[in-house]
Amino acid sequence: MSDSFNTYENDFQLALQEAKSKIAQIESVEGEQRKTYLKSIEAANDEALEVLDQMSIEVQNLPSNQRSSYNTKIRQYKQQIDETKKKYNQLSDSQDKHDLFGSRYRDEEENIGDSQRKQLLNNHSSLERSSQRLQDSQRIALETESIGGNILNDLRSQREQISGARNTLMQADSYVDKSIQTLKSMGRRLTANKYISYGIIGVLILLIFLVLFSKFR
Repeated sequence: MSDSFNTYENDFQLALQEAKSKIAQIESVEGEQRKTYLKSIEAANDEALEVLDQMSIEVQNLPSNQRSSYNTKIRQYKQQIDETKKKYNQLSDSQDKHDLFGSRYRDEEENIGDSQRKQLLNNHSSLERSSQRLQDSQRIALETESIGGNILNDLRSQREQISGARNTLMQADSYVDKSIQTLKSMGRRLTANKYISYGIIGVLILLIFLVLFSKFR
């Protein structure tokens, strides 16, 4: 196992060294030769990644107590290949812009002074601050919206309570009206009964007088 890993490790170092060598030399070449160097760097990176994958597979076959040191190496190698890939991407982007805009792009790129670089950095910082302020404004807007939603819910609940209280009051008012009508009706009946009672008493008194009159006559 260690022999296989060592073999892959040597292959990885060769591919990585090839990529670094071409990266170091590419600034001294132009035109088609520069494109050839870019292809060589890309191929070396791809080869290094393939070898790194094989190394990872070999490590997985090891007992768990032996994997730590090998995994550490693999992480270090991964960082190295990431650096070369990053540099390759920068070189490739530069080449694409050069192909798109011609030599003017390269001349302008080389003529950018320190003041222009500082201005770009300042603009970038200003953009970041503006972005941060925008995020803060969005956060405040969301918080305000949430508070407004809660207030609307409270108002809706209070409106429902008021509507319920008003309905209860109207129902109670209806009961009071019915009670008043009942009391009035009872009052009228009581008055009628009183007059009827007076009539009956009057009739009885009249009958008594008639009986007494007929007896003493």
